[in-house]
Amino acid sequence: MLSNQHCSSSIEGAATDWRQAVDHEIAALGWTDGTRVEQLDESVTIFTIDTFIAKALQRQQEGPATFSLSVYLEGRGALSINGAKPLTIGPRVAAVFASPRFARGEMVIPAAQRLHFIDLRFEQPFLMKVGGEPLARLGGDLLTEHSVPEQDVFLVGLASPAALQQTAWDIARCQLPDGLARRLYLHSKAIESLSIVVDALCRRSAGSSTIKAHERLRVERAQQLISTRYDLDWTIARLSREVGLNERKLKHGFRQIVGNSVHSYLRQVRLDAAASLLRDGHSVTHAALSVGFDSLSHFSKIFTEVKGVAPSRYRQQF
Repeated sequence: MLSNQHCSSSIEGAATDWRQAVDHEIAALGWTDGTRVEQLDESVTIFTIDTFIAKALQRQQEGPATFSLSVYLEGRGALSINGAKPLTIGPRVAAVFASPRFARGEMVIPAAQRLHFIDLRFEQPFLMKVGGEPLARLGGDLLTEHSVPEQDVFLVGLASPAALQQTAWDIARCQLPDGLARRLYLHSKAIESLSIVVDALCRRSAGSSTIKAHERLRVERAQQLISTRYDLDWTIARLSREVGLNERKLKHGFRQIVGNSVHSYLRQVRLDAAASLLRDGHSVTHAALSVGFDSLSHFSKIFTEVKGVAPSRYRQQF
């Protein structure tokens, strides 16, 4: 996780945003000479970073939406998203980071060590094409202390399987000259790496899924309440009391069954309802207040971020 995204109305714009953020971060850290960038096609980019950390680093990071898979070969440190606990990184550790919007965090790397890792970036259209929403939100159903699910920002760490470590070393040690053969080889290794991680996380998710029948009914009731009464001020605590399920089980069950956090689902329902009102000719203020937003500026910011267009302009399209 070198840098983390802001949704753009154009695919090219989104790609440029995260790439500029990563390039800027690498330069700011002084890692340019130790970094090799492989832009394999419009879908996959590989960063191979091998540098010596002379002075301890504690750096705040921020950046636009991205999906990354990092495999650490040498060196130790910690990564964190603002509002979540740090994830310890080191040899034989892999980290998946996924965020559909601008995110902030921190990187801490101790001094006097070699830092060597592979950072794979996959574009959202590619993820949606090959795996749909479950792949684009990989790790989202695992409620780890390193993620901020209320913001749809996920950082998931895992012990890197031997096969994943091998593919990472294969990428790092690739001796093929620049050209088609090298691009094909590295592209296959990037996809292989993603496949290994998908398998590992799916197994982990299946092992943690223990939703009982009566709990499922309560989660479905919570979903129904949000879908029909989205104008109310739903908090986890209020929803938990309303359906008779403790907060931890509600959050876990909601993500398992609905595929989203309570906060994110409420936001999406509200935005869809607001969009419907705007299409019917209602004002931006009426739409925002009717669906439960009490701040017009916040509504406009979130609507633009998710829908890719300002609410006033969206209204003008109909």
